[in-house]
Amino acid sequence: MDRHAAEKRSGLMAPESTTSGQTTPASIAGGAMPDARRSVAAPTPWLPVQRRAGASAGPGTVLICFPPAGAGAGFFREWPASLPDIRIVPVQLPGREERFGERPEEDATAIARNIAASIAAEDWDRPILLGYSYGALLAFETALRLEADGIDIAGLVTMARAAPQTAPQPTVADLDDNAFLDYVRRLGGLPPEMDEVPEFVELMLPVMRADFRANDLYARAESERVRCPIHTIAGTTDAATANGRDTAWAERTEAKHEVMRIDGGHFFINENPSAAFHQIRAVISSASLAGTSSARRAGGSKV
Repeated sequence: MDRHAAEKRSGLMAPESTTSGQTTPASIAGGAMPDARRSVAAPTPWLPVQRRAGASAGPGTVLICFPPAGAGAGFFREWPASLPDIRIVPVQLPGREERFGERPEEDATAIARNIAASIAAEDWDRPILLGYSYGALLAFETALRLEADGIDIAGLVTMARAAPQTAPQPTVADLDDNAFLDYVRRLGGLPPEMDEVPEFVELMLPVMRADFRANDLYARAESERVRCPIHTIAGTTDAATANGRDTAWAERTEAKHEVMRIDGGHFFINENPSAAFHQIRAVISSASLAGTSSARRAGGSKV
């Protein structure tokens, strides 16, 4: 299996070359460094303009996409083909792809604070936030912050993750390498074929550990809820959302909550993409997203 096939199967993204077939950490880190001369109005690295795709800028649905643990914005590179009428804006986290030279962040609230500020700087009308696995947690925290600042969210789509915990959990990020990688394999995030490119796994271990630590140590009181609807999409055989963990998202919104299940495990988006994208399109076009999240642009408490 080649590197790109392994990436697609796993959801993990190595640094990418934007100019040639040659990719090295040094060249990517150098190319990813922010330009100090750029305008203050230029897009921030959290929402890189070169990663945006789909419908042209202007009126229309904006879907802000948060990747799973270990992955970068490239996780969504093929989504525009299935969502051609949607403006897809992937989130780029530190430590991967064009941000490879940056230290991975282990604090989910700090990450969400930066992403929320980046979204607030854009002129988007009621975007939809979608997160996959760890990305669902980041999308939830980002939605909390945006609504607290009076920014209206049309809806939150949470895929392949249980509702946020109310207290920090023991983190798998502290396991030794073999145990940690075995855990990721059981999730379906590290298929056996990845063993053919062990240098890729070694390269991405710090990013994966940082993301899992941020995921496990995050906590929000159950009383802290978003005002927008939440739409949960889960795999039928995914242990991460089994035993009512997917339906528990209902306790995290003051509006409507619905659960849709797709045949497959944690990465059902790879196992059953046709059904998954059918549900995503249905969510985006649903009548519930035409309402308001009731966040007032003039106020709201800070989080």
